[in-house]
Amino acid sequence: MNKKTLPIITASTLALLFSANGSATEQNHSLPSGQKWLDHVEQGLMPYWMMDSAQGKPMGNFPTFRCDDGTVLDVADVCPELNAGWIAPNFGREYTRMKSRQTYAYSVIYHLTGSKQALELAQKGAYYLIDNLQDKEHGGFISFTERGKPGLEWQQRTSQDQAYALVGLAMYYYLTRDAKVERALVDQQAFIFDKYRLADGEGLAWILKDGDGQSAKQRELVAQLDQINAYLLLVAPLLPEPTKSKWLTDLNWLTEQMLTHYHSDEETRFYGSVHHKAMMMQDAKHNDFGHTIKAYWMTLLTSQVVDNSQWQKFAIDGIETTLSRASYQVEFSQVADYFGDDLKKEWQGEKVSSWMSRPYNQWISSWEWAELDQAAITLSLIDGSQTDKLRNTLPTYMDVWVDHQYGGVGLGPKSTKAFHWGNGYHQFEHALIGYLFASQYEGKPATLYYALDKPYSEVLQPYYFKARLMDIEPVQLKKGVSGQKVQFTNISPLKDNQR
Repeated sequence: MNKKTLPIITASTLALLFSANGSATEQNHSLPSGQKWLDHVEQGLMPYWMMDSAQGKPMGNFPTFRCDDGTVLDVADVCPELNAGWIAPNFGREYTRMKSRQTYAYSVIYHLTGSKQALELAQKGAYYLIDNLQDKEHGGFISFTERGKPGLEWQQRTSQDQAYALVGLAMYYYLTRDAKVERALVDQQAFIFDKYRLADGEGLAWILKDGDGQSAKQRELVAQLDQINAYLLLVAPLLPEPTKSKWLTDLNWLTEQMLTHYHSDEETRFYGSVHHKAMMMQDAKHNDFGHTIKAYWMTLLTSQVVDNSQWQKFAIDGIETTLSRASYQVEFSQVADYFGDDLKKEWQGEKVSSWMSRPYNQWISSWEWAELDQAAITLSLIDGSQTDKLRNTLPTYMDVWVDHQYGGVGLGPKSTKAFHWGNGYHQFEHALIGYLFASQYEGKPATLYYALDKPYSEVLQPYYFKARLMDIEPVQLKKGVSGQKVQFTNISPLKDNQR
């Protein structure tokens, strides 16, 4: 998430109460089961995203701004959660990145539940992006439309927006191997690495021409990182040759640039920006645990794809350090009012583990919480080292952050769920990673749904992880069209299932 337009205002009361105090105590509570994760998706998340108001007009043109009850923003009567100075100036814009993120969300819903309606919405979203939001004259994708017209000159569009235009296409392609989506992915990746590659070879540019409050002098971590997590890492192993080799070469190069120019070995963290010393300070934008943990997590997963054992060790060490810094405990009595009755009863009288965004700063948003959970899950799949923390942080996410009335996860607890930087992406990735972890932890097969024109068993893997394919069963999607219900076991982030 780009905090350039996102001041830290989230989860204020909760985060202040989650202040660091006390020493660690082991908990023996259960981790959420695989079925609990599916219930979380179907009952906790889906209601908000499956509303008619979420589906767009035409279907696939998903609205950027929606209120917490699901209604589309009415600028003549703005709901309180969207009536903020950092959101309101963008009301006239419909953002491509948000339509793509919502396409990702529907793809995960189908992946976990087999919902045919979700698969249709994912397809409508993917095709709307390709058919309506590509810049046919200059290349790339339009960052946003304003009053129906493309916003910004093409050189003023950030490379991050160019990446996130693909996150939904990437997830839909992973499920389907759709040829139309493959062409769009390949063309866009070539455009980004051609137009945005810096002349000095130090990664990718932020923008190519000053505008919309951005400068071409900026050197941003997310210009590199979000290429990796939005599409490169997931799609590269699935592509036919010679495109696959090109993408893997670019993935290797970009990761190397990110580690060389944006990482501090002395501080064991990533810099959010490097164009000015002030931007490298701990309290500057993007210098939070969320961006740092995501960069280490992507490096670890990339190390498996490009066979780099040094990156693997580097990333695991960085994840361990960052999780330690971001973790603390709080007396449950101080925060109990934010929880439902079940956890109030189960956790009373205890200290519980929580996450924070920065050192000595207990503000945190749901996307940062999700990123920290996902990295902790990944380490626990390797050695179990973060499991005790996860016994608290995973149920907290399901209980505190989820809006149990209307569904979905807000930037803060239960609120501000759909705006120009908030959408279904992080909450559904979190659910997918959580479900895979639970299945492995319980020793049960993980069941995932695909919509492939043929089984592709040689490259079928569960998202970013490695696994043993246990079973493939055909499922009918519509007359004459079949999908696949696939079961995996032995799920691990490491190719050899060893540290």
